[in-house]
Amino acid sequence: MSRFGALFGVLFAVSYIARFFIPGHAETAAESLANYDGRVAILFGVVSTFSGIFAVFFVLSLRAALPRRDSVLTTAAVVFSIIAIMVPVVVNLIALDARATLAGIYNNSTLTAVDKAAALVSEQVLEAEEEAFFALFIGAPLSIGLFSGSMWKSKIFPNWLTYVGLAFITVDCVGLLLIAFGIVVPGLGFGYLGLLVLWILASSVYLYRSDRKTATTDAR
Repeated sequence: MSRFGALFGVLFAVSYIARFFIPGHAETAAESLANYDGRVAILFGVVSTFSGIFAVFFVLSLRAALPRRDSVLTTAAVVFSIIAIMVPVVVNLIALDARATLAGIYNNSTLTAVDKAAALVSEQVLEAEEEAFFALFIGAPLSIGLFSGSMWKSKIFPNWLTYVGLAFITVDCVGLLLIAFGIVVPGLGFGYLGLLVLWILASSVYLYRSDRKTATTDAR
């Protein structure tokens, strides 16, 4: 089970990073609609969906590796993790479907300027709602914080892995505060992503090692 969890953790990390390399980002709402590519949108939706699936199996494997599975701390970590994973996936899929409709309206030469303006305004609202949603969403740092607490108590995972989780939470909270005050810090997003991926990959390594250790002990 732990080996499969390690595999899902690696796949989650790879697919999560891969989303940032899919083209399609635009500076303005008008460019987003004018340059809309349905194939790229589908690719992003597929990668995002599989990333969520891999993440859920990874989280369940972490829970299985921790002792006292019925503990309140671990159960809360699993619940918040699944919420933090699946809600953004659903929101992304809904936004992609809505953006396809708006792009069809905006790029239709037979429609009036009023219809195109309405589509543009809707796109701006859609982008604003997405940004506000992800800025306020605290499920990921909260779930990692709870898992870090469980790892600390279990003594199975190394302490430095818990420190990485706490560093991720710190970076996330600082980032949200800076965004709230309108301050942009170069490299903060890379720090957030780097710590998240490091925590996932390191947890996956220890899941794999724990499974191999168990197998060796059983063989004896």
